[in-house]
Amino acid sequence: MITALFLVIIIVIVTILSEALGSEGFLNRELSRKIPHITAGIAAAFSVIIVESKFVLILYGIVSIIITFLLIKYDLLKTIRNKQTKSWGVFFLPVAYTILVVFLFPVNKEIIFLSMILFGISDSAAAIVGEMTTENHFYLTSDKKSIIGSVIFFCSTLCILILFFAGVIQFEKLVNIFFSLSDIIFFSLATALILTVIEALSSKGSDNFFIPIFSAILLYIFIQSPYGDFILQFIIGVLIALFVALISIRFKFLTLNGSAATFLLASFIFGLGGWQWSLPIMTFFILSSILSKIRKKSNEDIEAFFEKSGTRDYLQVLANGGIGGLLVIYNEIFPSELNYYIYLASLAAVCADTWATEIGTFRKRVTYNILNFKKIEQGTSGGISLVGTFGALAGSFVIALSGFLWVNLNLTHYFILIIGAGLFGSFFDSFLGATIQSQGRCKVCNKITERDIHCGQSTKYFRGYSWLNNDAVNFFAGVSSAVLIIIVYFFN
Repeated sequence: MITALFLVIIIVIVTILSEALGSEGFLNRELSRKIPHITAGIAAAFSVIIVESKFVLILYGIVSIIITFLLIKYDLLKTIRNKQTKSWGVFFLPVAYTILVVFLFPVNKEIIFLSMILFGISDSAAAIVGEMTTENHFYLTSDKKSIIGSVIFFCSTLCILILFFAGVIQFEKLVNIFFSLSDIIFFSLATALILTVIEALSSKGSDNFFIPIFSAILLYIFIQSPYGDFILQFIIGVLIALFVALISIRFKFLTLNGSAATFLLASFIFGLGGWQWSLPIMTFFILSSILSKIRKKSNEDIEAFFEKSGTRDYLQVLANGGIGGLLVIYNEIFPSELNYYIYLASLAAVCADTWATEIGTFRKRVTYNILNFKKIEQGTSGGISLVGTFGALAGSFVIALSGFLWVNLNLTHYFILIIGAGLFGSFFDSFLGATIQSQGRCKVCNKITERDIHCGQSTKYFRGYSWLNNDAVNFFAGVSSAVLIIIVYFFN
């Protein structure tokens, strides 16, 4: 208990000193921000080695969460925070640490150690070096990143991983696990690349949470499956994911940040799930992208209603595939056939919704409000059409078809289940669109639209919750189908 309290005190003192030195100009802003991060990461790493009580470590994490929350809430870190807004990065780190302790300590304390070291050193080094450069900056999300910073992050992560698994950093649990040099190098390269993309996509301090968490996930899976086929499948999956991401940029299926998000999702789905999990999402992505391009050429006017263009960004990618990415990770740790059915159902829902939109708006046709079946203008949220419904049916069917080789259910029951779940999710999407999805009215042409900007001007609020945009609606459609499968499974 005393040791844990001592670590908390050290972190608080370093944070306060960094704030003071930064405010007085003795340290530049980025260095004053990252010194507490480095200290916190290293202290968190060694805490799992020094302290033997899980209860004490959890208490250590909770105390750190409370302290950092109060520091940020009352704006006591003005130099460390972002210039315009409060940064919750120093709060996210103890949250990630506490989660890792709850699930991994003491059996897998080496994973907590390495995850915190990776964050403390690699992320901080990337930020400090990146801030020193004035060229080659880029934006994948709201935060400015630098190419040299990303390179530093990749190289630092790669070196730490290789040193760790090569035995320079020793843990009793790893002594009896044999890792070949090629396995170590290939896994370290793939993991460093994945974590680098996560860091580049992260914004507003969220990398302080995602880097330790995803480091721990990858390390846990590697340590639990250190032999042969897994490493080969994982590396091939990451390479295919990289190829898909690059092709998506080339043919403008995705924006740059959409391509980065696709690489991450595909790396996990291809690398962990093999063909069983890869074929359904590839079917959705390829066919939906082609349909979107064709529809846009045939009925470009309809774009005025949609929040985003046919080129998908990272939020659309995560809304459509995020559930699948989480499920494949969960299935790797807790395997169950139910996970696969949930995956197919959620994918069927987003595919059904996408195809209903693309096929339903391929030509101008009569559209009805899903709530009262009154005629509405084509493209308005909550609208359905006969052709669009057949499109939803076709989208659900192709997902069911892409996964039937790996199921044990009666095929008739299987197709009814997945297609039904897909249609349910698509209709639920339309229901949300007709009721609580954010909508605006154009001040110039008076159209109801999902866009914030229309006819060159900001739209006026019309109805719905401002946070519930089209991406959120798509995500909830996938969740609704997943919940339906779970209900059917447990009450059948």
